Amino acid sequence: MITKKPFINTLLVSASAMALLTTAWPCHAAEKLPERELIRDPDFRRGFSVLQPEPGKRVTYGIVRGYETTAEPVWDLVQWSSKHPLAIAAPEKLADGSLRFSNVAKTVTLGAVGSERGDLGMAVKASAEYGTLARKSGEPWVHLLVEQNIANPPSLAELSAARLHVEARLIASEKRPMSDYNPGLHAAQFQIFFSVQNLNRQSPGYGKYLWFGIPIYDDRHRVVPAYKARDTGGTNMFIYTPAGDVFAKKTAHDRKWITIDTDLLPLMREGLENAWRDNFLKESQALADYRIATMNIGWEVPGTFDVDLAIRRLSLRASYTNSSQHSP
Repeated sequence: MITKKPFINTLLVSASAMALLTTAWPCHAAEKLPERELIRDPDFRRGFSVLQPEPGKRVTYGIVRGYETTAEPVWDLVQWSSKHPLAIAAPEKLADGSLRFSNVAKTVTLGAVGSERGDLGMAVKASAEYGTLARKSGEPWVHLLVEQNIANPPSLAELSAARLHVEARLIASEKRPMSDYNPGLHAAQFQIFFSVQNLNRQSPGYGKYLWFGIPIYDDRHRVVPAYKARDTGGTNMFIYTPAGDVFAKKTAHDRKWITIDTDLLPLMREGLENAWRDNFLKESQALADYRIATMNIGWEVPGTFDVDLAIRRLSLRASYTNSSQHSP
């Protein structure tokens, strides 16, 4: 039976962000901000802090520099459960000026301005990770993600919109020989996740959060089905992922650029309402308590697939209500 549950193991995906999720956000003087970009370094110019592949810990072992070599990275590069962590070294410069960091199992490409490669390319060669022995139930799987916290995160109550724009193109997805192939265990998925977290220290639900997902690609479905349920990966938080066609009219399976340009605010509110109906986050149903706190983007590859996908023009524009003031 093919499961429709995303393979996301949010304990692993979020482990490096857990400290961010519980950060005490500083108070700032009230300032009217009708609109602002929430994602820092959305074109990945600064490079990445690179994390050790051991799941459950945020341990950096170096920085890979992008085009802006003097600015500190705001993105973490996550490679949970990989047998082949990236080496910290100067990138390879490609003919079009793009920068490439790679080893036998993964490749990260920072596209030059105007490059058809996009702003960020992420490739996983799971055949180098697993060989021909397919992953078994209960065993960890390979991740390649970038993630960051949202600075001065806005509450859902003070926003009139949160418009996500991103363009994506699947470059390669090849299922390699593997023993006992089971699509319920073996797949390749590329997705974006935001945490919508209760950051009100006076709330009994402080620290709890919703995982809100945007599916980009799943090898098993041309249109990724909706999913909503408790995370069984260890956090026990609620996952809410609308179907793929909520976000894009075209499918990444056709290997052409697809565009997502969607207001996430009503969908995030819908996710919270679903969580409340299913008895999650019940300590608070006040939208003002919940803020867009962290995000991650990338691959989870629990099957023996060699995959590559590029993204470009990433943005999350927060529009504030006329009466709201930005004071996290």
